[in-house]
Formats: sequence, C-alpha cells, structure tokens
Amino acid sequence: MNKPLQLAVFASILISLCCSSRAQTCQNYKFSNQNTYAKCVDLPVLNSFLHWNYTASSFQLDLAFRHVGATASEWVAWAINPLGLKMLGSQALVAYQRPDGTFYAYASPIDGYDTALPEGRLSFSFSKLSGTFEKGEMTIFASLQLTGDLVTINQVWQNGPLKGGTPAIHASSVDHLTSFGTLNLVTGAAI
Repeated sequence: MNKPLQLAVFASILISLCCSSRAQTCQNYKFSNQNTYAKCVDLPVLNSFLHWNYTASSFQLDLAFRHVGATASEWVAWAINPLGLKMLGSQALVAYQRPDGTFYAYASPIDGYDTALPEGRLSFSFSKLSGTFEKGEMTIFASLQLTGDLVTINQVWQNGPLKGGTPAIHASSVDHLTSFGTLNLVTGAAI
C-alpha cells in the first residue's frame, strides 16, 4: 500500500475512534453536583438530554436538562406544553450566562412566536430552579409539581443566541423546528 493511502486509512480510523468516543448519551452520565436520576432520554436533535425522577404518588418531577456544545453567547430552554406539540403555550425553563459571568435560570410562559422569553409564572409550581455552565455544557435543574393528567407530557426544547445579553429568537433550521416530542414520565417511552 502506498504511503498516502496508508495515511488516509490511518486518519479515517483515528477520526472514527475519536468521534465515537466523544458521542454523548445520557446513560451513566455523572453530574458535578452529585444529583442522580433514575431515567434519561437522549433527545433526537440539538445535542440535548433529559434526566429525571418522577414520584407518581405526589406527581413530583425532578429533572436535569442538558445541552452540550453550548457557548456563553446562547440560551437553552426545556418546556412542558399542556396544549400540544408546539412552542406556543409551552411552560419553559430557560437558562443562560449573563454578561457578568453569572448563570441565570428562570421560568417563562411562551405566549407568542416573537418572544424574547420574558420571566413569568408557569401553569404549575416549581422549586429548586438552577443551572450550570461547565465545559461547553448548559444544564437546567428543577423540581416541578405536576398534576395527575401530566404523566405523559409534551416536551419542547430549544437553544438560541443572546442579543444584548438577553435571549433572542432561535434559528429556523429543521432541528430547531422539530425539537419536540412526548415523554411518559413513568415508563420513559419517548416519541
């Protein structure tokens, strides 16, 4: 085999090994804050993952939403939409790094398509809302108090740019327009 061909084969093997070892999944992920979750799902688009514990007797959902490949110039969000598989009506948890370097997590009900994700009240109560931005990964943590009719949820997740230090409208790529699905909190079945 000639030398250029050998180098090409070697480079291909090296790239495939590198990329396959760097591909993330939610299984066996260790959170730096030592939180543990019984269930997780690799979301199909936008390099995102959802980890959760659900207590059916009290309808309590403890979650961690992760977005990998994040930068300090973007925001991330995860939401439940009691109205359907769409952005409008979503009850969102949003997070981003402020210009002063602090990480900010808050709630935002989505009532329009031109939203700047303003802070507001959700249709369900929540606590322990926080977030982290470490090693190119943004994570939102929260505990949600749901109702018995929200065992299978419509979930929506998103990321977008910051403009002037606040969230701006996300891209209109196929991935951004298809970042939704249903999730059964008890079985873990995701569609």
